[in-house]
Amino acid sequence: MVHNARIAMAQAATDRQAAHFHRLLTWAVSLLPSDARPPASAELNDTALAARSRRFDAPLHSGEDGTAARARPAPTPQARPEEVIAALRAAGTVLDADLVIAAGPVDWPALAAAHRREPFARTQRRALIARADCPDDFTAALLTPWDPRIANRLVARRQELPTSAWWPCLERIGETRPALLRHVLTGANLPEVLRSVRYLDHLVRAVNGYDHNNFPAAEAFWTAVGAVLHARLGDDPRSWYVAAQRFPLHHGTLERLIQGLGEPAKGAERPFPDLRVLLTAPAAVVVAIVAGLDDEELEQAAEDSWHGVRDQPSFRSAVTPRLHAAGVPRRALFARWAALYGSSADCLWLYGLDDRLDERLVRQADHDQALRRGLAALGRPLPLSLDLVAELRPCTDSVAAQAVLDGACGDAATPWPELVRAHATEPLPLPVLYTLTARPGFPDVLAQELPGSTRFYWSTHGPAAARSALSDVGDAFMSDHVIHRVRASGVLDDESVVAAIRPASAALRHGYEQPRDTAGRDAWRTVCAQLVRRAADRGGPGLWRVLAERLPDCEGTLPELLAEAAAEAGAG
Repeated sequence: MVHNARIAMAQAATDRQAAHFHRLLTWAVSLLPSDARPPASAELNDTALAARSRRFDAPLHSGEDGTAARARPAPTPQARPEEVIAALRAAGTVLDADLVIAAGPVDWPALAAAHRREPFARTQRRALIARADCPDDFTAALLTPWDPRIANRLVARRQELPTSAWWPCLERIGETRPALLRHVLTGANLPEVLRSVRYLDHLVRAVNGYDHNNFPAAEAFWTAVGAVLHARLGDDPRSWYVAAQRFPLHHGTLERLIQGLGEPAKGAERPFPDLRVLLTAPAAVVVAIVAGLDDEELEQAAEDSWHGVRDQPSFRSAVTPRLHAAGVPRRALFARWAALYGSSADCLWLYGLDDRLDERLVRQADHDQALRRGLAALGRPLPLSLDLVAELRPCTDSVAAQAVLDGACGDAATPWPELVRAHATEPLPLPVLYTLTARPGFPDVLAQELPGSTRFYWSTHGPAAARSALSDVGDAFMSDHVIHRVRASGVLDDESVVAAIRPASAALRHGYEQPRDTAGRDAWRTVCAQLVRRAADRGGPGLWRVLAERLPDCEGTLPELLAEAAAEAGAG
């Protein structure tokens, strides 16, 4: 029995792979001219690959016992509004209700009148409020009485919400899902939200609860807080200090907070200013307040600022660059913060203040050209008359190698023949290769010497490094990351990217999986379509049978696969 189970599992895995490759070739067929698609599709669907794909897909459309699953009846357009309303009230699930109102044009006045006569239940209200064309007044009616499960389905609209939708949510801001909060706290709404919310502390707790993927929206919230406060407080350090103390814990409106800044605290306040508020103040205010706090006080202010924040690392990583931008003099404390949370590009100004930070920066300089050049520039200039290879061989890090190269030659004067010969005689240290990747003319023969597991990091440094990274993109997750990075960097055009990707299935998968609104999707389709149509013209009938046989095991590029398949089909 165990043996049979293992055989079944292995067969299922094979069929799953076949279904994947069949979908990729189906996408390739869609790139053909419209009149050429039907015969190509018929040929593809008559292959062993398609048969295994159908065997994998069959269980997805059957019940647990192997019998056909009960299909949800497709709705038919209703002629009369009362029939739609009756069908809607009879719907047992939200999906059933969605189907009822998706069957034809929706008579919103009739639905609103029916709701006034006899309010719809939660199931029906959740379906109605999710419609992007639901009128504003009806949206407000559906949110009354308040029900978080109804309000949270507003996110299904996938667009900016009208005032009628987000205004009632302000009263229960603590009960909204992060996904809905993203819609409520948009740039357009934020100033009005801040002016109108009844309890700032409830709003801050909701923002603190944002999921870890939504730091930009939370950051936009605090930026809006700073803009509103700046308009009212100007450049007065004392008012900013008190506002930063009280804002996150203020159980009242923003207006009441501002009016009471000159009064003794009537509610809770932090002993030190909240950095999320303080760092949105004018630069002169930030410098003045930070100068008045010693390291221990600043450390406590930071700890208080992140209390209850779900995504603490993202907020902490933004502190040191904002202090730098404001012109605050550097401190060893800032370097210690940056060692844990700062990004390399924002930490160069703190180099030399903390050993852990310095080690991390030198390590990250391997694949960060700007950081590497910046660190190299901090050292003493080297003389120009250097024996380049002799000076490079002892380099134990890429910063030292960058300093040697900058002292010996300019970017355009890199002696590639000499370096290639030296590497062939005795391999150059890896830090030296890492540094060379970003220099113009970096040759393919050296690019192939980069460790395969790390080529991703240098994929945007130049054409050779990009081709090297694309030549073995590995699993689906990593392949898309590499392809996106290379395309976004512009070091290779799309035609060159497609020609470099191995295996060929990764190039097809990249086109197949891109959403319709993805930038560059059409350009990728155009390049792939040219290759597929050229192969179809050369190969004629039989091309798709050959592709179905070859694609699963192909380790070459897409142009190579199509050329070989066309030649084989043409010969047959």
